[in-house]
Amino acid sequence: MYYYKWKKQLSSCIELKTIELAGRGNRLKAPFYETFHDAVEDLYELMINEVQDDAPFAFFGHSMGCLLSYELAHMLKERSNKEPKVMFMSGRWAPHIERDGMVDSSFPDVQLKARLLELGGTTAELFENQQMVEAFIPILRSDFLLMETYTYNENREPLTAAINVVTGNKDYDVNQRDLIEWQTHTTGEFSIHKFKGGHFYINDSFDSLLQHINRTLEGYIPAKDISEKI
Repeated sequence: MYYYKWKKQLSSCIELKTIELAGRGNRLKAPFYETFHDAVEDLYELMINEVQDDAPFAFFGHSMGCLLSYELAHMLKERSNKEPKVMFMSGRWAPHIERDGMVDSSFPDVQLKARLLELGGTTAELFENQQMVEAFIPILRSDFLLMETYTYNENREPLTAAINVVTGNKDYDVNQRDLIEWQTHTTGEFSIHKFKGGHFYINDSFDSLLQHINRTLEGYIPAKDISEKI
């Protein structure tokens, strides 16, 4: 639901397609995923029909969404011989890098809330609303559990999609060295772009991020298609 507000800012030649994960939003009654692979399989089924024509497409994934996008791209390549033109990898280090101790799904609620506040993903006022806490904490805990089941597969050819790393200049959990490592996962173009803000810079730098996405994607759309859309 967060991404719906992007529609007004995106170029008219770009069609936004959002995907709802199980257990939230309009899929609230769907059970949470048990493993990371289950999540990728679900996303594949949700979007495979969207990429059946020859129109270029791109992925944007933030934080855990980075890994979901990365694994989904490989699944598409292996099963359908399709890849996105561009992958915006937002706010996360490369998948082969292991980082222990960041968060644990077994943490008590108070630690999970503290970690989210530290990252800047919400305000302290939100956690004063008990209904919101009861709805939100299980989703957060499920996401952390998914990350604990993720296993990197090193025996795959790199993607050909352009990897466009985007991150906040004050996201201190993600260092430059780890961002550069994304380059090893593609034979295509690679670039890093930093915006004002921390882990949730997508809120602090909303306008500049959307301008960057527009400029990048328009470079992959044939001129005739842009003029037809306009």
